[in-house]
Amino acid sequence: MPFELRHQISQLADSKFWLQLCDGFSLTEETPLADLSSGDSRKFDRDDNWHVCKELIAEEGYFVYHEWFDTDFVDRLAGGILKLRDEGIPPVFCFVYDEYWNLLQQLHPLFEDLVGEYWLLPAVWAWHVTYDNQSAFTPHRDQLRDVAPEEEEHLDYLTVWIPLTDLDHLNSSISILPASCDPDYDGETEAIRVENLQSIRSLQAKRGAVMCWTTGLAHWGTSQTKYGNERISVGLYLQNPEVECFDPPPMDFSRPFPLAERLTLIANQIVNYARTDDLLEYAKVILAE
Repeated sequence: MPFELRHQISQLADSKFWLQLCDGFSLTEETPLADLSSGDSRKFDRDDNWHVCKELIAEEGYFVYHEWFDTDFVDRLAGGILKLRDEGIPPVFCFVYDEYWNLLQQLHPLFEDLVGEYWLLPAVWAWHVTYDNQSAFTPHRDQLRDVAPEEEEHLDYLTVWIPLTDLDHLNSSISILPASCDPDYDGETEAIRVENLQSIRSLQAKRGAVMCWTTGLAHWGTSQTKYGNERISVGLYLQNPEVECFDPPPMDFSRPFPLAERLTLIANQIVNYARTDDLLEYAKVILAE
């Protein structure tokens, strides 16, 4: 079922519209997002499992860290995206709300461990994949950029993907081609050659997990079956500030983030990622306002 896009741009530009739409969600325009961040996430335990995660992303280009977020918190965020869907509003508009930015800020200790000093880029996206709306991305690499060698302490670029619903074999989970099985992983090509089908891995996880992979990892969303629960998720990029910024300017949580700027960011992401003409035209109207 396509998005109806029935709301006027003037409605989207009104903070009252958003606050009435998702009761209990916030849209703070005069206070820096950093001042609103809460410490709701579970304590980051750098245990043996975390060491495995770091070795896995160095050797295979990805990892899954389970149970980072409290399930009540992610259930609330999933409910917000479902409300947007009911109103014919694309999921990426969830980023008008403070709560989805808070979700990303709660990952600060993990980001710092993986990347060191980092920039959070304005390249965010959200998905609501159903059997009738197969909107998961096809096989691709996020960026054709150098992957940090194993001997470096920190990664240069990182993709982060957070499932807000459980992932299993019946819904649209994430599949990857591990770096060790990818003949083009360190190359500069978008081509994806699978030399052995048994090398493909399906990254299944409960909601509230954190999935990370390098921007050169070949990955895709599987098709949603009619038997599985809908898949709701959000994704983002971050990078070390010492390397080339591929989506400037980086986010600045130390200053206020008014609704107009949030809408501009969302519209730019639609231009970058959307695959339907009507949604692209919608974004262009927002950017022209």
